Amino acid sequence: MQPKTRRWILISGAVATATVIGVAGALLWSPDPSISDTKKAPAERPSDVAQSFVNKLFSSDGGTAAAQLTDKPDVATTAITATKTGMGSSAYQARLTSAATPPPADATTAEIAASVTWTMPNSALLKYDIKIPLQKSGESWKVQWTPAIIHPQLTDGASLTYRTALADGALLGRDGKPLVAGTVPDGLYKTITGQVGDLKGTDGWEVGISSGATFTALDGKKATAGEKITVTIDPARQAAAQAAVDGLPQGAAIVAIEASTSEILAVAQNKTLAGTNPFVGRYAPGSTMKIVTAAAAMNAGLVQANTAVPCPATATIGTRRIKNADFGHDSLPFHTSFAYSCNTTFGDLGSKLPPNALPDMAKRFGLGADWTIQGADTNTGKVPPASGDQQVENSFGQGNVVASPFGMALVAATVVSGKTPTPTLMRGKPPVANDVAAGPPASVLQPLRAMMREVVTAGTAKQLAGIPGLAGKTGTAEAGGGTAHGWFVGYQGNVAFAVFVENAGSSQSALNATAAFLKG
Repeated sequence: MQPKTRRWILISGAVATATVIGVAGALLWSPDPSISDTKKAPAERPSDVAQSFVNKLFSSDGGTAAAQLTDKPDVATTAITATKTGMGSSAYQARLTSAATPPPADATTAEIAASVTWTMPNSALLKYDIKIPLQKSGESWKVQWTPAIIHPQLTDGASLTYRTALADGALLGRDGKPLVAGTVPDGLYKTITGQVGDLKGTDGWEVGISSGATFTALDGKKATAGEKITVTIDPARQAAAQAAVDGLPQGAAIVAIEASTSEILAVAQNKTLAGTNPFVGRYAPGSTMKIVTAAAAMNAGLVQANTAVPCPATATIGTRRIKNADFGHDSLPFHTSFAYSCNTTFGDLGSKLPPNALPDMAKRFGLGADWTIQGADTNTGKVPPASGDQQVENSFGQGNVVASPFGMALVAATVVSGKTPTPTLMRGKPPVANDVAAGPPASVLQPLRAMMREVVTAGTAKQLAGIPGLAGKTGTAEAGGGTAHGWFVGYQGNVAFAVFVENAGSSQSALNATAAFLKG
């Protein structure tokens, strides 16, 4: 059976369709569209557009889809992107509050109210209300773009911004940068950080409107101020000191101090120097003690720099047999005896000093004084009162006199500055002084500086004569068992230091380390 064909019939000048039924089923063709099976889509409502807009406003596409629902998609995209960037990981949510009342059917404009909530990274909430204007264009509605849709106070070119208000407390290095492990010796770093605890304070936050360089806060919480503490270690000098001691096979240490401020610039030791550290390790200072003895003898009026003094190769003073290092002179100016490090000269002078002369003068140079220093446990040394044979040995750094590298660095710093040192490891945290004396008299300092310079230019440290402005004193200290420690205590410009080498046999290793430190 053939299907019936479709026929077009002209009625009163109009075209109508006729019903055609096929074999497989029936299709209704009607001249009346109102009875068609295909229903017409309902008219678009402005509330639907507004809801779609806020749903897409800060989506992962950067707001492109939301911008396409506006009458200015390019401008909207730029503004939306700026706020999305400014608010970072903050979460945006908007709820329409006036969508239940549709505009009249013939309306061409509408305004939908909404309530906005931002949940910021710190979980704080920013809430406010907005109004979304819409304009009907043909059969569809478009959002009329204005920055106030993002926030009522927003203007062209501005954006919402969330930012952390950082607490500024920190432990800083001498260069002003945060102090990190490795900048100072590990043990010292642990001691410092353990003492100061958390300095940072508590971060705050703020949210507001950014427009160029202007920020207008809408809400926030100020940071709780922390504390800034600067550790006085100089990274460059610390590295040079560490390299110098690491280059020696024996245990070695260097402490350097800025003479004018008493700030500790470097404190280094190598791995061979075990069981102690340069702040507290106490050793016989050997002939570096002659700095103190010379000052005490000049202050007592026993000698002046140019006084002729005997310097025999050996001498019996009291019951002690004293000898020099393979040299002797019938008579030398005192300053030359100092430069040559004549034990017999100093033993003789020591025997003539009152029992408290050496400990009192030592303390005026910081040796034997006691400080409580923030960031480190320290011990400068000990110079006890003595008389007779004990005082003879103490006068050239043997006997029962002991000093730490830190203590001897203070001695050198006092020679430069002429005032009582106040050793500091953390700025703003001055040491607490216990049993500290006034600085040495000016009358002994000027000749003493010249004598320490002569040690380098013509005396026992003349191998360092090429280092400009260097002054100091060598020392070899018997340590028992046939061994001897080596020392060099000195200064160059405003930097005072002590170099100690354990069981070195002489001061030669200390001089080598001094050269490496200063040239490094």
